[in-house]
Amino acid sequence: MGLVSDVRVRQPRANDLVGRRFVVAGIGGGFEGTIGIRVLGPGGKLLTTAFAQSSGGGIGVGDFSAEVRLPDPPRAGTRLTVQVFGDNPGLPDEGPSPGFHTREVEVICFPDSQGHLIYRVEAGDTLTGIARALKPYTRVTVSQLVKANPAIDDPDRIRAGSRLRAPVQG
Repeated sequence: MGLVSDVRVRQPRANDLVGRRFVVAGIGGGFEGTIGIRVLGPGGKLLTTAFAQSSGGGIGVGDFSAEVRLPDPPRAGTRLTVQVFGDNPGLPDEGPSPGFHTREVEVICFPDSQGHLIYRVEAGDTLTGIARALKPYTRVTVSQLVKANPAIDDPDRIRAGSRLRAPVQG
């Protein structure tokens, strides 16, 4: 029989901004319908694990979603790797580690964020000026703006018309 299982992550997407709690969702299947989730910090350090149940049950591929919580989140702007996989309940030497069809998504963590604003850069804007203009809405630093926007190659040169994300922090 040629049945195949798979795991696909729909949320979060690459370079999404996440807080100390965020949702991981997609489609997939695993042993008894279980999807495993791990979040790795810098250097591959395991920060947390979670699980979701696939609506496909024990034999099919279906929707899944789970809220992931970071009990000891890293500092703002840290890049994390979210691993999602079909659960492998076997012995450590059975099957791939951490599980089948492992998918990885790189995200950027702002633990105290409650979302983000989008700012369209206008001619003459600087990151310092943008951080000041956003003060009524969020306390974001120039460094955090750079970390939240991986497309910024040179902080001294931002292009008019580009859209920047600014984490909404307390």
